[in-house]
Amino acid sequence: MSAVTSVAVVGRDAAAWLAAAALKRAFGASGLEVQVIELPSLLQSPDVYATVPSIRGLHRLLGLDEDIVIKACDAVPMVGQRFSNWSEAAQPLMHAFENEPPAGADVSFIQYWLKGRAEGLKVDLSHFSVGASAALQNRVPLAGEDPDPSLSAGFGFHLDARAYANLLMQFALHNGVTGRTAISVEAEVEGERIRAVILDDGARVEADLFIDATGSDALLLSRLPGAAIESWRQWFPANRMLAASGPPLSDLPAFSQISAVREGWVGLFPLRSRTAITAVYDSTLISDDEFADKLPIVARMPVGGDAIVSDLSPGMQGHAWIGNCVAIGDAAVTAEPLDAVQIHLAHAFVSHLISLFPADAEAMPEATAFNRTVRRVAENVRDFQLAHYKLNRRFDDRFWNRARDAATPQSLDRKLQLFGLRGIVPLNDDESFFEWNWAELFVGHGLIPTDYDPRIESVADEEHVMKVQARMRAVAETVRSMPSVGEVLSSVVGANA
Repeated sequence: MSAVTSVAVVGRDAAAWLAAAALKRAFGASGLEVQVIELPSLLQSPDVYATVPSIRGLHRLLGLDEDIVIKACDAVPMVGQRFSNWSEAAQPLMHAFENEPPAGADVSFIQYWLKGRAEGLKVDLSHFSVGASAALQNRVPLAGEDPDPSLSAGFGFHLDARAYANLLMQFALHNGVTGRTAISVEAEVEGERIRAVILDDGARVEADLFIDATGSDALLLSRLPGAAIESWRQWFPANRMLAASGPPLSDLPAFSQISAVREGWVGLFPLRSRTAITAVYDSTLISDDEFADKLPIVARMPVGGDAIVSDLSPGMQGHAWIGNCVAIGDAAVTAEPLDAVQIHLAHAFVSHLISLFPADAEAMPEATAFNRTVRRVAENVRDFQLAHYKLNRRFDDRFWNRARDAATPQSLDRKLQLFGLRGIVPLNDDESFFEWNWAELFVGHGLIPTDYDPRIESVADEEHVMKVQARMRAVAETVRSMPSVGEVLSSVVGANA
């Protein structure tokens, strides 16, 4: 048995450099050599990354200073995403990043709310969410000295995509990763293994393990037997994505704005120097030029520079690890830019690779467990995104009717059915979102359970009322003590934030 001593990351942008930095951080002390073969970037100037709170833990593990990230990447803290017009005249849904309650806690507060609602409570569920309340008040849930673990939220960031990829590159190189550039590469394949990659200048690069971060083309993995993309297009109604930029907002919000329109949706992702705009739509209902023309109207702001249009094909590799090649980022799974999951998925795949890093450079039996685990990760995220579409209540638009009427995966059907009965969310292994996140999504889109968990009947009426009132007070007090987005940014980048 021979150990893995060299890794070649072939790809581009944040996924490639994140993988390289993480692997070097985890195994560099044992002598692992990590090099990046950097291909031309696919990022355009309008592109943005929206990230969930786990990115902050990633940065801490890597040793990447958060203040540097904020300064270098035009960053704005983000506590959630607000979904407007997905259900016609209904109130917008704020999907906030509530933290998971500690194990062994009381019956989920969702059950208290459901019973209270059945008995006349008129307060929306969002008022009992620290994350939703913080986001709506443009406040950032920085941990205090003694945070209540049962009542807390986290935050991620909006990041300029090019700047973030460049920062990760500089950080990785500074920490011992080696890099070289190439215009194109060819994989030299022998059976189920890659022996080397051949660069356009003729150079030959060998490694024990190859990481494919080349994007949706999966230039390395696609050369191996058994590689195949499993399309999700039967569930997702859009086939185009458009990226553009608008002016900066004078009062920076703590959330992304996701607004449904007739042919898809438009997202606003505030940065300090501009507002990144991302639109997802169906080109069979409206042409690219027509959507670009209407973008200033639906985004409700002027659009500067070019609008960049690209194809959108959600799906994942049937096997993200084949032989000695592991795909991450869009080479492994392509998701819609909803719910801030793009960097999260790359991070999750890299984290599982580190925990299952091959002990034998030849056999690599860890691939089976890796593929099983990351499939669950990707499918759980897919189902969370699909729930937005499935529960929409726009009844006069072809796009939304088709999305609502489409068959859904059994895994999502199971969640919808059980929640609709008693407000219970049957969580799977390797979930990226917790019970409250799912419940907030379901209720916010209009799925109100017909009953509640009978265990809540063991709570006396007086105790039930006190619990509900105490939760409302605690949320208000907790959020009131939080700094605003502007205060957080001023403390890092100065008064002109």
